[in-house]
Amino acid sequence: MQAPGPGAIETARMLPGLARDPLGTLHGLIGSYGDVVRVKAGPMLVYLVADPALSKYVLQDNYTNYRKSPIYDEFSILLGEGQLTTNNLDYWRAQRKLIHPAFSHSHVRGFAEDITSSTDTMLARWDAGAGQYRDIYDDFVRLLLSVTGRILFSIDLSDDTTQVTEALRAAFDFIMKRVNAPVKLPRSFPTPQVRRVTHKVGELDDLVRRLIAERRDGSDTADLLTALVRARDEDGRAMREEDLLNEIKTLLVAGHESPANALSWACQLLATHPEAEAALAAEVRQVLGERPPTFADVKQLRYCRMVIEESMRLYPPAWIVERTPIADDEIGGYRVPAGARVTLCMYHIHRDKRLWDDPEAFRPERFTDEEVAERHRFAFFPFSGGPRVCLGKDLAMTEMVLILAMVAQRFRLELDPDHVVTPLASVNLRPQNGIRARPIRRS
Repeated sequence: MQAPGPGAIETARMLPGLARDPLGTLHGLIGSYGDVVRVKAGPMLVYLVADPALSKYVLQDNYTNYRKSPIYDEFSILLGEGQLTTNNLDYWRAQRKLIHPAFSHSHVRGFAEDITSSTDTMLARWDAGAGQYRDIYDDFVRLLLSVTGRILFSIDLSDDTTQVTEALRAAFDFIMKRVNAPVKLPRSFPTPQVRRVTHKVGELDDLVRRLIAERRDGSDTADLLTALVRARDEDGRAMREEDLLNEIKTLLVAGHESPANALSWACQLLATHPEAEAALAAEVRQVLGERPPTFADVKQLRYCRMVIEESMRLYPPAWIVERTPIADDEIGGYRVPAGARVTLCMYHIHRDKRLWDDPEAFRPERFTDEEVAERHRFAFFPFSGGPRVCLGKDLAMTEMVLILAMVAQRFRLELDPDHVVTPLASVNLRPQNGIRARPIRRS
């Protein structure tokens, strides 16, 4: 049976709106046609899926029949074939087995001081300019680059002149243009932008290779790179240098982009919901007083965690998850041919009124243990789900809880009334023109 969806004329009329407002356009399609929507636009065949059980089927129950969609191929110019981009399941399993121990509880605990120290530096800048409006999204991006650099390499990457930030900026600009372009040249076509990105990524690769060589020469540094250099499989083999290079770059990108987005949205929501902001500040006073948080405090900062989870419900950094079936499949009783694009609409599932009471409202209390236990596991999946769930989700949550607690301990934020905050739904869901707010020091 064929899934319902718009006809050719309606699809043609819809495409300009999809480019301008993908969130609203997809919401309209799902509202009109249901939990599985078939959209045929020229040679592209897309199935929108907006149901928790069907998302679980694609990501978990039948995940071996699904490869990453072509959108992830665009990232290979920066990331090569790493955990985010590879479609080789045997390679992915072997790599994940090598990488997983580096994200153990003991390793994450050891990174807490790096997180709080970098956050202290950012908050000192806020203190120096207290009362002045600033782009807190930009601040969180810089902070998470600093944190991620220290955790990965034991170096601070927040300086905009480093090879890392220049390579990321050039590569992301190139990737975003290709993701959003209706027609694209082959990536091998030597345009000036391709040459620039290749040069900048080459500089980043040289830096990471040098750091790998230092670790292999016996540098005893307690960071993720050292853990990955020392990792061995069952046969005692280490990761190949090219694989290690790609995995480190993947962790670098994933490690700063998503947490920075989530923290920015959390602060924006707290600034517009004074009761939640007051509840968070009260919890931080009770748990921490005036001392800095430690890893041991993360479990005690339960409301802080709920604020972050509710923020990621409303603004999930990865707002869709895309897969492509290898063989013909059936989703929700509808035939889905091999090679089609299956788009799991996380943003819409997170706001489905059948799953969430008053779904547009910001209510951190939705994430008490009792309420979570009553919901379908895939009613909320900001880190994706199934075997390919985000490997660094525990580290990311630890980072976000510690950072948000330190922000709430010292400041409340007041939004710039003249600045409109608009979500931009591209690869990640980020504030299009940043979030302007002024930090006001707590007495």
